[in-house]
Amino acid sequence: MQRPLKVAILTPLDSHVYRTTENSMFTSNSQARDRFCKELSQRFDGQLRVIAKQAVTVWFNRERLDRLLAGYVSVLDGCELLYAIDQDGCQVSSNILNDAIDTDAYGQDLSDRPYSLSLSMLGNIESLGAFAGTAYTSRATQHDCVTVLYAVASGSTNLGYLAADFKHPGES
Repeated sequence: MQRPLKVAILTPLDSHVYRTTENSMFTSNSQARDRFCKELSQRFDGQLRVIAKQAVTVWFNRERLDRLLAGYVSVLDGCELLYAIDQDGCQVSSNILNDAIDTDAYGQDLSDRPYSLSLSMLGNIESLGAFAGTAYTSRATQHDCVTVLYAVASGSTNLGYLAADFKHPGES
């Protein structure tokens, strides 16, 4: 049985987050996780950039933001959940799934998520493009997932982040 990850560091495109010498199986699994995160970041960078640019115009109108995200969730191949959070980790959209919109998720505090713990330490997040956080269990889907984030910025003002959850490859 694998131990759950307790790392709270983002995985920008070229870094290696999980480093251990405890045993080669864990190292090999962590390398696979690194690869998966890097691939997700690269694969969805362009699509999330397009959505982020459009989100700036509707960021402060939840219904319009939800409609925008709902129009894109099925375009992000493999995305289980799409949502938006502000800089403090508060959700500013509904949870957008491929077949439903969960409006009850609006306003929830997601600051305890692994990706939220490191956002404030990264500085100019816009220059990173898409980046993936560590795996955790989604409250919405009950699957282990990796969240790919993309900053939503108006000029030099960071409004928050788009968050796209993808099922972790270890999930069946």
